[in-house]
Amino acid sequence: MLAEPAAVGTVLVPHHPPIAPIDSPLLGSVNLADADRLGSVVRGPDVRALLCEHFHLQLTGVTHTGIPVWVTPGVVTRIDRTAPPHLERAVLGASATVVDLDVSGGPMFHALHARDPRAGTTAYLVDAPSGADAVEEEDRLIS
Repeated sequence: MLAEPAAVGTVLVPHHPPIAPIDSPLLGSVNLADADRLGSVVRGPDVRALLCEHFHLQLTGVTHTGIPVWVTPGVVTRIDRTAPPHLERAVLGASATVVDLDVSGGPMFHALHARDPRAGTTAYLVDAPSGADAVEEEDRLIS
């Protein structure tokens, strides 16, 4: 399908991002496998962006071929990157992304965060390398 350029360009939406956040063993383990293979398929000016989810973490980057990648924050929870590197903490905080393809030099990504009085409340806390529950460390995080 990508062999035929689309009239206004193509946006691909893989679930797993082809880029991984730094220093996160858990998130790095669930990024797209064989991301370089995807990069070789999306070469050229037709693919305008890759829109992804799965990390519950707002993140942007580019493929090794220069295609913009946007990872949208979670629709219910988001990853709290202020937790120590050995922990992964998800907090309540619904978000979404609006993508504007009709801008000069675009695309442009707009993150929208819901107003929620519970935003920032811990949804889960795990040991990042193993994925084991680490809720007993919550008190140390907030003190």
